[in-house]
Formats: sequence, C-alpha cells, structure tokens
Amino acid sequence: MEHLLSIVIATIFILLALLHLFWVFGGQWGINATIPTALNGRRVFNPGWPGTLLVAIGLLSFALTNLCAVGILKGPFDNKYTDYGMYMISGIFFVRFVGDMKYVGVFKKYRKTVFASRDTYIYTPLSLFLSISNGILAVLL
Repeated sequence: MEHLLSIVIATIFILLALLHLFWVFGGQWGINATIPTALNGRRVFNPGWPGTLLVAIGLLSFALTNLCAVGILKGPFDNKYTDYGMYMISGIFFVRFVGDMKYVGVFKKYRKTVFASRDTYIYTPLSLFLSISNGILAVLL
C-alpha cells in the first residue's frame, strides 16, 4: 500500500514540476489562474524564471524523496535523512494548506478571484492531501 501511495504522490510532484518547467520556458497555459491576484485583478507577485525553476527542482526532489522512502529508488542519503525529508515535505504542504491568511490557503480573506476559486477547490485540497499523505508515509516507514 505504501508503494502505491508513494507512486501517486511522486506522479503528482512530477506533473507539477513539468508544468513549472513549461512556464520556465515561456509557456502561458494556466498561468493566469495560478498566481494570486488582488480584487483589482493585479498579481500579488510576479514570479520570474529562476524562482519557477527552483520550484520545479524542489518538486522533482520531493518526488525522488517519496520514491526513495519506500525503496523504489535507492537514494544517496541514509534512510533517516529520507525520513526527515518526508516530514519536511509534509510540513511544507501543511503551511501551504494554511496559507497566508490573505490570498492563499484555507483561511484566505480574498475569495472572489479566479485564483481564489481554484485555490479553494484545487490547490488547497491538493496541499492538504500532499501534507497528510507524506506525513502518513513518514510515520509508517
């Protein structure tokens, strides 16, 4: 069961990483609904390609950590570091789930933008799933 959960999580991370790489190389699909906006429609921030590339690399490393944690891949680190990594991934996505109390997360204040709608129905629940599932794997392994 742990292998299947790890594969599902790793697949999500890889797909998200590929999407971020698409944006790094100039792709525009989906970009308008993935950046928080204020009520006037202005972006809260404008991520550049270096930050977007860093996120893609992070997501790929999260996928590899998941696959190493269950033994599908052999990692370069001792298993205890992989365990720490799983807890860190869980924590990162829990923080994303909670959000900034204004534009992002379950407690966001602004809820009437395209991003806010997607955040409510897609991004925040996905963050909760990734937090809980990585946490469960970290405890079980």
